[in-house]
Amino acid sequence: MIATEDLIRSLAADVKPLRRGAAQLRLAAGIGAGAVIALAVLWLSWRAPLSAVPSTGVPAFTMKLAYGAIMAAASVILLRASGRPGQRIGMRLLWLAVPPVLVAANAAMELAMKAPQFREAAWLGSTWQTCILATTGLSLPILAGIVWAFKRLAPTNLRLAGLLAGLTSGSAAAVIYALFCPETTAAFLATWYTLGIGMAGIIGLVIGPRLLRW
Repeated sequence: MIATEDLIRSLAADVKPLRRGAAQLRLAAGIGAGAVIALAVLWLSWRAPLSAVPSTGVPAFTMKLAYGAIMAAASVILLRASGRPGQRIGMRLLWLAVPPVLVAANAAMELAMKAPQFREAAWLGSTWQTCILATTGLSLPILAGIVWAFKRLAPTNLRLAGLLAGLTSGSAAAVIYALFCPETTAAFLATWYTLGIGMAGIIGLVIGPRLLRW
């Protein structure tokens, strides 16, 4: 009896390829549309973007923005590969561990240099719950856009594609949230941004086998 994964790969081999660049454009459109919705929701429900920068400072803002952007770039590269039959992700999945490890190392040094009574405040900030909920929630319209884009692709490993879709949407949501976030520490970033992105990844992992079928 043929295994499900083998059957999927066999069917994928007969899929007629999209016009060159069409898949990338569709994926970009799905992510972009979801990001616009997420940005609008946060803007209308909370505050104007960049309004926290004068109080947090440009370096802290840049750190948060760069973390989300690098995670999003690495995730979307692997996501694109997961939608093409015959593409193996393999060890490239470890790319996604590099930014969190670097930020965690920075956070450890930051906390080590603070007096013990200030470490908890640096870690929790004042909005840690908001950060998790916002990053996870804002990822949902972006994830929906990715699911729409994947209707024209042919992923053979649906769980992996779902995980990468979730991590991409969570990372993009982190970039959007960084435009509004009032926190300034690497410890906050390493914990709560990473947790929000990870939760989006788990959502993608769960829904992938159901919604990414073709």
